[in-house]
Amino acid sequence: MPTSRYEDKKGNRLPSVTQILGQAWAKPALVAWAHSEGLKGRPLNKTRDEAAEAGTAAHELILAHIGGPEPDMSRYSSEAVAKARISNHHVQDWLAAHTFEPLVVEVPLVSDKMGYGGTPDWYGLLDGVPTVLDIKTGRLYPDQFVQMAGYRLLLQGLGHEVESMLLVRAPRTLGKSDRCTTSSRTGKEMIGPYERAWKAAFEIYTIKNIIGF
Repeated sequence: MPTSRYEDKKGNRLPSVTQILGQAWAKPALVAWAHSEGLKGRPLNKTRDEAAEAGTAAHELILAHIGGPEPDMSRYSSEAVAKARISNHHVQDWLAAHTFEPLVVEVPLVSDKMGYGGTPDWYGLLDGVPTVLDIKTGRLYPDQFVQMAGYRLLLQGLGHEVESMLLVRAPRTLGKSDRCTTSSRTGKEMIGPYERAWKAAFEIYTIKNIIGF
């Protein structure tokens, strides 16, 4: 799936949530993963690209169940589709246990006032609660909620109430320990620290660009 280009009303390019965090937020889990792949003799770029393709295909399949468009698997390799179908299989019981009312599904959002853009996977009513949801096919990490906080602020700036941030893990493999898992943050006392972290990351990103880092 092509990366969205975010622009303000004057046509000036704005950074994305993932771009900001990529430059401003240390990701020790990513460093450890890269080190592990290197020890196994796997080309890092190839492994990363294959994982990204499978993840994008999985997003399409899963989001189609909760208000997204009909998935087009013809755009992906057979290996990516096979892994995506495994991810889709993992989440079916979880999806069946909840109600979903989609309001914004993979729509690029931009805020001139905040100076950035982003595309949350899904926003709507999950069991009646205004929720921003993100699908992960790798492991879940607490710092992923910093990314979610960036999306939450974008949604709120456009008039959408967001009471809960939810990460859903849909593994790409069928190991004994592989299953759908979720992690959520609800309420100001739980969401607040991630919002502060997001604002700090954005400030660091802005400063680094001013001084030419």
